[in-house]
Amino acid sequence: MAKRRHWKQSGTFTVSPGRNVQGDLTVDGSKTSLYVRDSTSPEKSSYAAHFAWSNIPEQCIKGVLHDLTKVSLFGCLALKSGSAGRDAERYLFATIFPHYVIHGQQHVSPADKTIVQIALVVDDASTLFYDFDAFGTMIDARPLIDQITQTQSEAIDALSPSRPKRVIETGPHPVIQYFTGKTEIFSAQTAIGKISASHSPTYNIGGSGVRLKDKIVVTIDYREGVAFKTAIDHTSVVLRFLEIVAGRKQTLVESWVRVEDDQQSTHLQVHWSFPPKRKSAHEKREPHPGDLLIDAVNQTQSFVSLLTNWISRDDAWREARQRFSTSFAHQSSYPQDRLIGAANMFDILPAEAVPPDVAMTTDLRDAKVKCQEIFSKLSNSPERDSILGALGRIGKSSLKQKIRHRAGLLTDAVGNRFPELFTVTDEAVNCRNFYVHGSSPRFDYSKNFGLVSFFTDTLEFVFAASDFIESGWDIHAWIKAPTGMSHPFGGYRVSYAANLKELKAIRTKL
Repeated sequence: MAKRRHWKQSGTFTVSPGRNVQGDLTVDGSKTSLYVRDSTSPEKSSYAAHFAWSNIPEQCIKGVLHDLTKVSLFGCLALKSGSAGRDAERYLFATIFPHYVIHGQQHVSPADKTIVQIALVVDDASTLFYDFDAFGTMIDARPLIDQITQTQSEAIDALSPSRPKRVIETGPHPVIQYFTGKTEIFSAQTAIGKISASHSPTYNIGGSGVRLKDKIVVTIDYREGVAFKTAIDHTSVVLRFLEIVAGRKQTLVESWVRVEDDQQSTHLQVHWSFPPKRKSAHEKREPHPGDLLIDAVNQTQSFVSLLTNWISRDDAWREARQRFSTSFAHQSSYPQDRLIGAANMFDILPAEAVPPDVAMTTDLRDAKVKCQEIFSKLSNSPERDSILGALGRIGKSSLKQKIRHRAGLLTDAVGNRFPELFTVTDEAVNCRNFYVHGSSPRFDYSKNFGLVSFFTDTLEFVFAASDFIESGWDIHAWIKAPTGMSHPFGGYRVSYAANLKELKAIRTKL
C-alpha cells in the first residue's frame, strides 16, 4: 500500500452534528492541519456558539475530499479560530491540528471497535528480519532458462490462442531473479493479538527490465475488533520491543489499519502527525543483522517465545519500559537527565520485579510510627515533607537494592562476565544522588564524564537485559557471539573491562 507523505486536498468536513463546512486538509507530519471556513453569516448573538472549536465532539472530524476519499481526523485541537469579512459579509474560520489522519474508503469513529489489524513498516525492518535466502539472483541461469521461457511462452499463448505462437529467445548469459514465495517470517500469539512479520514484495512484469523490491510489514491481528487508540497503544508496545532488539529507536515509515463491520472490510492509511521517529543527531552506527540481541529468522521459536513473554507482562512494566525507551533514545548523547531517568526507572518497577520490603525490628517500627506522628502535626513545609518521605521509605527496598536485584539476574546467568557489576551500579546511584539531591560527589563527575556515560549505559543494560532474561532471552548465546558493536549493548560488553578499570583507579584515590 503506497503512502503519500505530503499532500493537500480540499473537501467537505463535518465539524459538529449536522454542520458541514468547506476546508483544506494538509498532511505533512507535524505541519498537518485542517483549515475550514464557514461562509454563512450567523446572527451576532450566535456567532461564538457557531464554531465551538474548544469542544470538538470526541476530538474527531470526518470529511469527504473532492476525490471522494473519506477522512477521519482524530485528536483534533483548535490552533486558531476567528471571523473575518468584507463590508456586510462575514465568515468564520478555524485551523485545526489532528494527531492522526485516517483515509480511505470509509470513516472510522474513535469509539468504533472495528479495527481488526494494524500494520507497520519500520526503517530497520530489513535488519531486524534479515531473511537472506528469501530473495536471490542466479547469475549462471543457463540450466533453467529454457524451461522458464518455455513455460512463460505457453502461458502467453493460452491468453491469446488466435495469435501466432510466442517464441522467447534466450542468449548465452541469462540471469534469473527470484523470491522463494515464503512470505511469513514469524507469527506469535500474544496477549495483545497475533503479531507477525511478512515479506510484501512488489514487482513489474518486465519489458524494459525487471524490478523486485521487498517491504517487510509487521502486523497485529485481532480476533475481535478494537478501537483505534488501543491499536496505537499496542503499536507502541511492539516498537519498544523492536528497539531493544535492534539497539535504537525505530522510525515508523508507514502504517495502516484494516477495519471490518457488517458492510465491508477495507484497509485505511494512517498518517501520524508525530510518528515515532529517531533523532538523527543521536544516531550511532546502523544496526547490523549479526549484532541483534536475537535473530527472528534463524531463531524463530526463541524470538516468538521472547516476544510473547515480554508482552505478557507489559501492563505491569509499561511505565518503567517507557522511561527506558525515553532514556535509550538518546543513544550517543548523555545529558545528566538521562542518567537520572535511567536510575529512576528501577523505582517504578512492579513489586514482583524488585526485592520485598526489608524486615524491621519492633523497636524500629515503633520509632518510625512515632516520628511520623510527630512530623505530621507540624505545619506544611518542604523540610517536614522531606522527613516524612524519608520515614516512609524506612523498611522499603532502596534504589541500590532494587538495581542490585536486577543486576543479579545477569551475574547469575553469565557468572563473572561483568565483574564487580554491583560496584558499578552502586556508583551509578551515587552519581544520580549527586545530580538529584546535591549529595557529596564521590569524585569530580564533570572531569570524568566518560564514567557518567558508563553509569548510564550500565543502568540501561541492566534494565533491558534483566527484563529480556526473565522473558526467556538466551544471554549466553549473545555473550558468545562476536559483535561489530553496532548495537549499544555490544559496545557496552566490549568496553566494560576498560571502563571498570578506569572506575577502580579513581576509587583507589578516594
